[in-house]
Amino acid sequence: MALPLQIDPRKLALQGISLEGTVNVEDLPRLASAVTSICGPLWASVQFNLDESKAKVATGSIKVPVETVCQRCLDPLTIELQAEFAVQVIWSEDHINRVATNYEPWLVTDKLADFSELLEDEILLALPLVNYHAKGECTGDTFMQEDEGAAGDEVVTDNPFNVLLQLKK
Repeated sequence: MALPLQIDPRKLALQGISLEGTVNVEDLPRLASAVTSICGPLWASVQFNLDESKAKVATGSIKVPVETVCQRCLDPLTIELQAEFAVQVIWSEDHINRVATNYEPWLVTDKLADFSELLEDEILLALPLVNYHAKGECTGDTFMQEDEGAAGDEVVTDNPFNVLLQLKK
């Protein structure tokens, strides 16, 4: 089932609604520009509630398969991005100081909010800084040094500053 793109999070929180479904790839333009390709729809499960202080909150989990580039061999690499989030709905930036420490602020100034934008923000935060194939599956493994101790010895013997150290003595 496709998730709605525009929602009223305050109303959903008051009613204690849970949403579960997918977001189409076309509705995730920033994610599409950050990876080589998106391999399937983004799946999300989100619960809207009131917390102990009657604040309107949304918690959930999302996942999406994407293809990116291995930084070691530059071949395609398919990974599944996953994220869990907890946000508190606020009306203006003046209310940021009222957000509980276990929630991130979700600024919703109008009655309706762009739900796909929230989900896309959260999955973008789950992108790894560097992508690698698993050890043994990467064609770039041949360039990896197997013994870290030997690599440390080579660095000392091939250090260009050794000449300066000899001059200092």
